[in-house]
Amino acid sequence: MKKFICCLSILVLCFQLKAQKDTSKLQNKISEFDLKNYKSDPKDRLIFEANYTGWLGAPSTIKTDWKCLGFGFYTLFDKPISNSNFSFGYGLGFYSHNYSSNANFIYQLDSTNKHVTTILEPKTVPYIANRYNERSFEVPLELRFRTKTTRVFKLMLGAKVGYVISNFKKSDDADGRIRLYNIKNVNPLRYGVVFRVGVEQVCLTASYYFSEVFTDRGPKGINPFSVGIAIIPY
Repeated sequence: MKKFICCLSILVLCFQLKAQKDTSKLQNKISEFDLKNYKSDPKDRLIFEANYTGWLGAPSTIKTDWKCLGFGFYTLFDKPISNSNFSFGYGLGFYSHNYSSNANFIYQLDSTNKHVTTILEPKTVPYIANRYNERSFEVPLELRFRTKTTRVFKLMLGAKVGYVISNFKKSDDADGRIRLYNIKNVNPLRYGVVFRVGVEQVCLTASYYFSEVFTDRGPKGINPFSVGIAIIPY
């Protein structure tokens, strides 16, 4: 009788160990492979951009060169939408826009001598450097899509609103090196759309601003844009 009880106890113990092992395998399988139980984690919190920056709608006599290089830095919160592939991103950023060209900024008084207007004319003297720079703080808002694959594909579309905190024009020509700050009639408000697409930490990025570069006392119909590469380390 004692031998029977011992054998029965050993058999029950073996079944329990096997059941625990099978349950553990099931849990591991669900957590690793079951997409219905997938839980998104916050990602894409830091973004560094290197861009070619320019203007659309500038006069045909204004010619740009390859030195139109700008950069951006953004830090964002990433809020996954339930267990889906989508999330919201929002935060704060810094953006530097360079416009290197033959443009000369000319100030003129109107007929009443009360208001100064700004016009663009091509430089008539040879120059080494001639560029306009503006720096802005921006608030981005993005809708993001990420795949649940080994190599993550990313697609992001959003909007951003910014304010120009400083601007200057720098020229180096026969008249010497001159840096002129606070160009008159620059529109301080910036707002537009942003788009990124890529894999893992590297994306192609593009921005277009609906806001014009100048106010109504400057050249009309000129809008800034940028295209480049975004590095997303974290």
